[in-house]
Amino acid sequence: MVPAKYESPYAGVGHPGTDVYRVMDLDLDGVCADYTEAMRQWLVHAGRMAADTYPDMRHYGMTSATGWPFQSVEEYKQAHREAEANHLYATMPVIQGAPEALRRLADEHVYIRVVTHRLFVSGQHQIVVSDTAKWLDDNHIPYMSLCFTGLKDTMHATIHIDDSPANILALRQAGEHVVVFDQPYNRQLDGPRLSAWDETSVPKLMAWMDQWCDGSGK
Repeated sequence: MVPAKYESPYAGVGHPGTDVYRVMDLDLDGVCADYTEAMRQWLVHAGRMAADTYPDMRHYGMTSATGWPFQSVEEYKQAHREAEANHLYATMPVIQGAPEALRRLADEHVYIRVVTHRLFVSGQHQIVVSDTAKWLDDNHIPYMSLCFTGLKDTMHATIHIDDSPANILALRQAGEHVVVFDQPYNRQLDGPRLSAWDETSVPKLMAWMDQWCDGSGK
């Protein structure tokens, strides 16, 4: 339930007497949900990958990382489409500590807006949207908006958390503040960076949001 004083919030700070939200745009795959492991498990179950195979994820994208059974982008998309139809997004492993940290952020009146590019394969959008909402509810992850878009750099927020190198660079070029959620494929990027969801995550994020809201810079 949204507290009464936050029913009509202003997104930002610096307005005396106004209760405000700090707006956090939150990516899912690679930040809260372990898409890599979910796809690996599905491929093993489907007989397309050996159970003891763990691909090298130092490169973003399953067609450029070694160990995946894909020779082309189209092969990957077809496998993804099949996994999606089998409710991949409803059953993905959650990244450890994410639900607990996000509930603490919600308690601090951080407006959590889930922003994900999960509609990149057409034809099954109803499954994707429904399974995404189910997964968020099943894992007790709080959020106040759920947005499906690949154009993340068109959305303004106090802070963005993402793992995709392309998204991070595009957001920063647009003047947005981005925290990199650590993955092997994004370690060439400058921080700030979260290496995991743990007891230090919430204080770090709150401090960064306060710093960026008051205009003191990065």
